[in-house]
Amino acid sequence: MRLINHLRWKIFLPIFLITLILFSQELRAENQPESSAFQAGVTAFKQGNFESALDFFHQAESLGFEKPSLYYNIGVCCYKLGRYQEAEDAFHKTAIFPQMAPLAYYNLGVVAEKQSDHQQALYWLQKSYDTAEADDVNLRVLAANALAQIEGKTAPSDWASYVSFGLGYDDNVELVPDSDFLQASNMDDWFLDMYLFTRRFFAGESSSSGSYFQAGLSYLKYADLNEYDTGAADLALFYWKQAGSYQLEGGGGYYYSTIDGQSYEQSPMISLQAKRSLWASTNIRLRYRLNYFDVLDSDYDYLSGWRHRTMAELSRRWGNTYGYLAYTLELNDRDDEDYSPTRHLFGAGVDMKPLENIGVNLYVGYRSSHYDIASFDDRDEDRFDATLSLTYFLVNDWEISCKYEYTDNQSDDDSYDYTRNAVTLYFARPF
Repeated sequence: MRLINHLRWKIFLPIFLITLILFSQELRAENQPESSAFQAGVTAFKQGNFESALDFFHQAESLGFEKPSLYYNIGVCCYKLGRYQEAEDAFHKTAIFPQMAPLAYYNLGVVAEKQSDHQQALYWLQKSYDTAEADDVNLRVLAANALAQIEGKTAPSDWASYVSFGLGYDDNVELVPDSDFLQASNMDDWFLDMYLFTRRFFAGESSSSGSYFQAGLSYLKYADLNEYDTGAADLALFYWKQAGSYQLEGGGGYYYSTIDGQSYEQSPMISLQAKRSLWASTNIRLRYRLNYFDVLDSDYDYLSGWRHRTMAELSRRWGNTYGYLAYTLELNDRDDEDYSPTRHLFGAGVDMKPLENIGVNLYVGYRSSHYDIASFDDRDEDRFDATLSLTYFLVNDWEISCKYEYTDNQSDDDSYDYTRNAVTLYFARPF
């Protein structure tokens, strides 16, 4: 989880309430009496005149202004004035709107704790944490820290890390699976897969913005096919900001890889992303990512060039089950035009916990590629991918999982046809 500075309970709650009223205001007020009353309330609140702000908000409500930000601001004003029952009622009204429900639950926990109702506070804060989206790190961290304060626990670190070790068997080793360009080897082998990931969160100037740094190291070692051993390192820095109903994110990074101990490729990257809630526990995410691949191995330098990926994803959570549908358009501009495909990728996945200590993850994907070949006929390829993972959660946060991967690639050029099956047993632990 993402962590903010370790603030004491009595300090960070009022600050959070003050900050969020500014975030929740309607930025595009219309020239309507109810909108004018709402904006007057926001202005009065900024000036510290909570009684007048509350009067203006109630006036906007009586004139027919019905938005979640109105009820939220009423709740904040009532909290500042010590009118906790009215604040509770207002936050209950806010919770009716799905996109604001997790935030409303958090503030219901704030109100309950202020009245020394610790059990009720624990209930609402836990509900806020459980219903917040997985990547709404700011709200989840606030809820987690608040729960820790009430329960007397130590707040978690700003660092989040993950390490895994895998032993597996591949019946058709691919040279660089992630490149999507090189053929399979038509040889099988056992392998060792090691991966380390870490992320550091930084709080922003308010609860609606922040940044994080992340880095990863991986190494894939084969028992006999040493020429297929690959290593990779990547690092990236991202900044995110809540803008109305959208969560915006932008950043960049650098990727470096090796093959058989020799430098293969380096790639700078920039990424832009926007996400918003559509309805209860349902989100849409749009992302654009640009890479420039500088292939350092002279045998493959014709693969140097640009790659554009634009992705749209629809996701939903049902209790302990999370599912998504995604589409990606990929455009390539490589030094060799024969290796500059246009691709359409369709994917669907589901992640669930049917039992407390059992996790199941399933992914299926289809990719269509078209190559404009200068000297020969154009080439079309269709690839189907499927992955099934079963995870057992052990004591002390350790996990053991078994992952099965299947790939079937069909091409106009028979030399690119192949199927692949791989099974890996992983031991992993988050920190």
